[in-house]
Parts: sequence; structure tokens; C-alpha cells
Amino acid sequence: MKHTFGHITDRGGNSWMNWLLMPLLLLCLSACSSSGDDDGYVDPTNPNNASNTKLYVYVYAPQETQSTRAYEGDVVNTITNENSVYSLQIWVFGHISHNLLGYYASTQPSSLSTSEPYELIQMTIDETYAETEEASRERVDVYVAANISNSNCNVELDGQMTQAQVEAALIQKTTADPFGVTTPVSIVPENVGLPMSGVLRNQPVTGTAPVLRLDNAGQVARVQLIRTVSKLRFAFSRQTDEETLKINSIKLNTELLPIAQYIFMADGAPYDRKTCRIKTDSGYETETPNLLSEAITEIAENEDPVIYAWGYYDEDSPEAAPQAYEARIETAAADGFLTQKYFYLRESDKLIQGEIKYQVGEGDEQTATFKMVDEGGFSRNHVWTVYSYLAEAKLKVIIAEVAPWRPTETNYEFYNW
Repeated sequence: MKHTFGHITDRGGNSWMNWLLMPLLLLCLSACSSSGDDDGYVDPTNPNNASNTKLYVYVYAPQETQSTRAYEGDVVNTITNENSVYSLQIWVFGHISHNLLGYYASTQPSSLSTSEPYELIQMTIDETYAETEEASRERVDVYVAANISNSNCNVELDGQMTQAQVEAALIQKTTADPFGVTTPVSIVPENVGLPMSGVLRNQPVTGTAPVLRLDNAGQVARVQLIRTVSKLRFAFSRQTDEETLKINSIKLNTELLPIAQYIFMADGAPYDRKTCRIKTDSGYETETPNLLSEAITEIAENEDPVIYAWGYYDEDSPEAAPQAYEARIETAAADGFLTQKYFYLRESDKLIQGEIKYQVGEGDEQTATFKMVDEGGFSRNHVWTVYSYLAEAKLKVIIAEVAPWRPTETNYEFYNW
């Protein structure tokens, strides 16, 4: 099956207006003499930015609500600044020749970090390729990376890379441990963001110089960015007037988190809820450091902690669908009824499990364990919630199940759950 992220229908109320205005936008932009040359573009084959044919690439923002495949009609939103884009790189390769036809790089904040659902990138394309008649023009593979640099991912990506090198690019532990357990990332890195990627493969290019565009059955094809790492959430609470609760440590078991994962998804992979792309021959983490930099001593209290458990029946959302549960947890945390902690980690194809060391009042330290329902649920762009609450002097751990995906004949939209 061909791997595409961009063939996604607009769900916003003005989607029909966007498509009516799209041809006019393309016409206006093609008439501008300086379109796209002042936004941080870097072309190693054309350092002076001489006027060349532009390929229009529409990059879709991850902050737009996307349907999940587990629950029909349900959506899951990003939170805080998880969706912010601070840097962007695009490679365009010939699908058969694997020749680099164009490269774009910008370190300027993207409009994707605002309310804009997509950003139009105008990138210089190889002139010989551009002048080839459309009927004979080679299809292309388009790779888009956002917020990926040596500072946060321990990898350098540039315009000199071959397609094989782009495909093989990794987020991996070496002397540094990006999105690992050694120095766990618990907040979105400021002005750097979370790594994202997207791919369009075997894509036709239509139009004539000086304006070309990626084509999707007569419509504009778009590359959708997804977060390349997974997210683990721990939420805690205790009943009002219960004894104090202290969380001393949270640890994952060994041999669960991979040493290396690929940045871009593979072509023809089985795109379902267990989709991961791990470099398995690099091995798995053998250390079990405490994910907490310090103990959590202030645990929020509420009148009825059980209502925040996954699967709790609520007349307002009896099925506890993903977005309803996300909203319940996030709202409770914002209102001071829950204490929560995030960890952004490399994805894993293993059955994630571990232990929580805690203390009730002045008593001895105790241990509670947690384990995913089945392996493979901790894949990129997903969130897994472990909710624990104090009841009867014990910590009760509730695991949020990663629900089975509904089968579909068309695209797979990667977003939480």
C-alpha cells in the first residue's frame, strides 16, 4: 500500500471556500516576482536564489483536529505547544531515479504554529525536471521534517543527503539520549519543539514552469506532519481528606524502549495502531533510571477520584471515547483535581510496563505496577495514560486502553489513540 499522509479531507466549516479560492491563490502567487525567496530558503545548488521554477508544497499542520481510527467521528486534539513548528526541511527526490530535485530549509517560526491549518512552501525545483513535459515527468517522493536538529534529536539533516540517507535517518541514543529515559523530556522544548515528519511517495507533479504542484487526482496534495515520538502521561489524585500521597519514582522496565527509531515512516508498512518503525538491531534500553527528576509531593485531591478512570461510565460520554477522556483529564488537571506528568519518548513496539514507588502518609514505601494492554500501542504520535488514585491506603492503577483501529480502505490518519 502506498504511504501518504496528505490526502486528507478538510473538516473545517470553510473547507469548500478554501478549495474555491485555491486556484486563485496559485494564480496570484505565480505572478509574484519574489514569491518564497525571503523566508529562509536554502538551495545548495542555487546559492544566489536565481529565479527558477517553483514547486508548491502544502504542508498540513498537526494541530488541526483529526478523526481517530478507533472511534468513528471521534477526534483528539493536541495540547499546549506540542504542535508548534520552529524549523522546517523538505526534500524532493525522483521516485525512480532517486535524484535530489529540490531542497528547502527554514529556521523561521512557521505559520503552522498559528491558527493557519497549512502552509504553502514555494521551493526551487530542478530546472531540467521542470521543463520536462508533464506526461513524461517522473513522479516524486517528498519528505518533510519539522523541529529536527542535533540539539533535540541528536541528528543533523541537510540538503546534501541522498534519499537513502533521508530514509535511514534516526533518532537514537549515543552519548546523548534524545527522547529517552536517561534525561527524559517532560515538557515541549522551548523554541525548538517536538520532532515531526511526513512523507508523500510516488506523487505526480503537474503544471508548467514557472509553477508546478503536487497533484492528488486533480486536487492539491498536502503533506501532513505527525509527531515522531510517543507520549506517556501519568495522572494522580487522592480523595479529599485522605492521607497524603507522595510519588517517589516512576521507572520503565528494561528492554522496552528502543535505542533507535526512524524519523520517517516506511513505505508499504501496515498502517494501524501498532505502526512503529524501530531500528531493532540497535537493541533496547538496558537501564532503568527514575523518570522523575524529583519526587511528586503535592498530589491533587478531589471528592471522587474514580470518575477520572478510563472506562468509568458517564452519562455525558458513556463510551469514554478518546477525546472525551483527554478532555476530562486535561480539564481536571487545569482545575486542580489531578496532578499529571508527561514524558515524550521514542516509540516502541514492546509491551510498555514499569513500576511506581509511592508513600502514603508516614508509612513505608510501596510499589504499584503498570502495563499496557497489548504491545505496539506505544507508537509515534500516540498518547498512553496511566491514571493512579489513592483509595484505602493503596494506589489503584488504571490503564487507558489503546483501542483497536477500525478497518479502512483509504488513508490512515496518525493521531492519538
